[in-house]
Amino acid sequence: MKTLKFKFLIHTLILVAILPFALGSCTKDTTDLRDQIIGQYSYTVKIYQQDGPDLVYLGDQADHYDLTGTMRVIKNSSDPTALDFYDGNDLMFQGINVEDAGNAIVFDVPSQQAWIGPGSVQVVGYNYWNVNSSGYHGAFLYDDSSVEIAFTIHVMDVESGLVMVLVALPK
Repeated sequence: MKTLKFKFLIHTLILVAILPFALGSCTKDTTDLRDQIIGQYSYTVKIYQQDGPDLVYLGDQADHYDLTGTMRVIKNSSDPTALDFYDGNDLMFQGINVEDAGNAIVFDVPSQQAWIGPGSVQVVGYNYWNVNSSGYHGAFLYDDSSVEIAFTIHVMDVESGLVMVLVALPK
């Protein structure tokens, strides 16, 4: 009888010692990937013409210039999974479907309205990053903490044929 109680006590102590480790490995990871992207960046937007599957850089042609500026990336206040990209107080676009891709954090840019002067245009994400056979519009690269986003513009529901690629480096 004494041996049975002793074995029971030993087994119970082993179970109590192992249980926290077993339960700890089952807890859900609550890391917010967006925390790695938020911050201030200097950006350059280069404009390309679609030529079949290729993109031809237009910056080398007369009257075509790269756009530059400063961008602030914050967490969206109404969607706990989205990012907002601002130039000053102007919302440039939103990023959604944030995922870890190993060497980068990827996301999409949903179709959204933007204003150029008095006219509105539709900003539409462009599949620029291919990860596991899925296309994404943007990425935060772990190696240099840069952000790259590709998008097109539709004017009055007509695709422009131009692709803009924003490359941003941390300030």
